[in-house]
Amino acid sequence: MSHDPAQILADNLHHAKTVGDFDRAAREALQSFDALNERIIETTGVKLACGAGCSVCCSLRVDVFAHEVFLLAHHIWSHFSGEELAALLERLEAHEGRVLPMTPYEHATTNVRCPLLRGNFCGVYAARPHSCRRHHSQDLAACQYTFDHPTDLETPAAHDRALYRALTEAMIQGAEQYAQLGFDHTIYELGTALAEALRDPACWTRWRNGEQAFLRASVTPAG
Repeated sequence: MSHDPAQILADNLHHAKTVGDFDRAAREALQSFDALNERIIETTGVKLACGAGCSVCCSLRVDVFAHEVFLLAHHIWSHFSGEELAALLERLEAHEGRVLPMTPYEHATTNVRCPLLRGNFCGVYAARPHSCRRHHSQDLAACQYTFDHPTDLETPAAHDRALYRALTEAMIQGAEQYAQLGFDHTIYELGTALAEALRDPACWTRWRNGEQAFLRASVTPAG
C-alpha cells in the first residue's frame, strides 16, 4: 500500500462516488498536510508567532480550489445552525458586494476581513483550505506591517522559507490529482466562491461533470 499522500488522494478520488466519498478524500489529504506541517516544525525547530485568536492575516485574499470550497460548504451545512448559516450568508453577500467589483490585484492590496471569522477565531477551522493552513509567521510585527501597509507587496513575509516551500509543493501536488482526473482546477477567491456554492447546488453538479464550478466568483489568474 502506498504511503505517498498524493497517490493516496488519487486512489481515493478514483473510487469516490458520493459527496461523502469526496469529502473523506479531501479531509484525509488535509490530515496528511497537517502532519507534514507538524513534522517539519518538530524536526527543524521552527518557532512560530501564530496563536489562537490572532486574525491579523485573515484580511488577506485567500486563493482556493473548487474541491476545497465544497468541503467547506458541506462542513457548514453539517455544523452551522439555521441562524448561523443565515448570518454567514449575509456576511458573504456583503463580501461579494465588496470583492466582485475589484480586480484580484486590487483585492490583494486591500484589507478585506474574512466573512468566516467569528470574532477573531475561524468559524470553519477544521475544514479551512490549504492556503490558510500553510500560512504562518515568525514575527507578529511583520504581520501587523502587512496589515497596515496592504499595498506593499514587496516586503517579504515572515515565513520560514523551507516550511512554506514544502507546504506549497504539497498543496500543488494535491491539486494536480484533481486536475489529472478532469476536475476544475481554476483558482478562486474563497468568499465569493463559497457564497456561490452555498446558494447554488448546480455548482457541485458542474464540478462533478468536469466543468467550471463557479460562474460568478472572483478568479485569480494562474501563473
